[in-house]
Order: sequence, then C-alpha cells, then structure tokens
Amino acid sequence: MQPKITGNHIEKMNREYPLTSKSQVITLLQEWLFTLGATIGDLYGRRSNPEPWLWIKINNNLYKIHADSKREGIEVFVKNHENTNSWKVIANRNKIFNKVSNDATGKAIKGLYFYSESIGQREI
Repeated sequence: MQPKITGNHIEKMNREYPLTSKSQVITLLQEWLFTLGATIGDLYGRRSNPEPWLWIKINNNLYKIHADSKREGIEVFVKNHENTNSWKVIANRNKIFNKVSNDATGKAIKGLYFYSESIGQREI
C-alpha cells in the first residue's frame, strides 16, 4: 500500500509492505514535491533523523530512503528519472557500494539518502 502525504511529509512506511516499482517511488516523490516540506519525513521530535522512511523492493532487492532526504535531492532524483537516467548502486564515501543514484555521471545526489540493503549490487 502506497503511503499517504500528510501535511508536508510522507507517512513512514512499514518495511514489510514496501513499494514494488520505480513508478510507485517516482509517483510518491512527485506528489510530495507539491508540498512545502523540506524533508520527506517529519523530523520533529525524532531521536534518529536518518532513519529509514520509505522501503522499496525491486527484483528481490530491498532499498530504503531515509526521512532526512531533502527537497533538493528529491527534485534532482525525479528530474534525472524523467530524463531516463538509470538507477544504480554506487560507492558511498567509505567506498561501500550501497548508495542509490541516478546521476548521469554516477555521482551521489546531494540531499538524497537512498540506500540498498544489498551491498555490492550496481544496477537497479
């Protein structure tokens, strides 16, 4: 079940009921961009801001987008998707392949905290 937009944020998802396609992810993020929210999750009063907020399962691989993903990162990610850029798992700053990006040059997108649960996978 797709989470709802409540106020300026997306409702937190349950890991057991993930989104199951790229189109579901993009549709949800596009809807959220119509809000005034600075981050996809409501960070007020949270002990851990970078907690997983959205869950996605594609081709039996699990991905997560953290609550503190920022508007500018989501805007870039959605625009890159609309330009048909591939989704890839790239190396994070610690050289571990778990960060998701669709930047044409293969770099991380600033403000997007999107990760693969399966380290090392490269193409989504």
